[in-house]
Amino acid sequence: MNFPAQGSHPRPDRTARPARAPRQRRAAATRERLYQAAMAEYGRVGLESARVEDIVAAAGVSWGTFFHYFPAKEDVLLDAAGEVSRAYSTAISAGLAANDDIESTLTTAFAEMQRAAVQVTDSAALRGRMLMYVLSHPGNLTAYLAEWDEELLPPVPATTAVLADGQRRGEIRADEPAESLAVILLYSVLFSGRRSATIGRPPASTPLGRLALEIVLRGMRPVEAGH
Repeated sequence: MNFPAQGSHPRPDRTARPARAPRQRRAAATRERLYQAAMAEYGRVGLESARVEDIVAAAGVSWGTFFHYFPAKEDVLLDAAGEVSRAYSTAISAGLAANDDIESTLTTAFAEMQRAAVQVTDSAALRGRMLMYVLSHPGNLTAYLAEWDEELLPPVPATTAVLADGQRRGEIRADEPAESLAVILLYSVLFSGRRSATIGRPPASTPLGRLALEIVLRGMRPVEAGH
């Protein structure tokens, strides 16, 4: 998406949550090993060519254990999407707490999303698959985040929160629900950014993800009387 890069954040230790019983922590540790081994293998040979037997060998678990946590190879991307969503929503929360303007908050949040996606995998193709997986299974991401970090808002509710704040402050039009505007904004920026990453952008063009954010926000500004 080519938003300005921000600082990095370490991947949280999901196995150390105090509310979890020892058995739950062991399950979280197993899932984490499988996730790390799978993403490494996907990055090395691609998702389609990756073999489950190589992943479970690297993770030190059985074949059946993989499918207990991930019914299909592609489902590993849900964990990766969770990391990306965490970075985005954390930046949204920080912007709201600092009372930043809407455009600055969203620009920073999308930059954090891009940074986290690159941190999850160097493969542009795998990042594209992750995006398409989430857009095809939006309920899966919401359920995943509710299980692993119930205080974290998924991307649509997080974006809704910042746009609703903009409506209260008069920065964003209030004639449509903030949630509808959030869906339009997210899909526009993510698909534009994906197109820019895979095909490129026209010469002299602003990076498409950033340009989409600017254009969509412009259309969400309050309409002045007489216009």
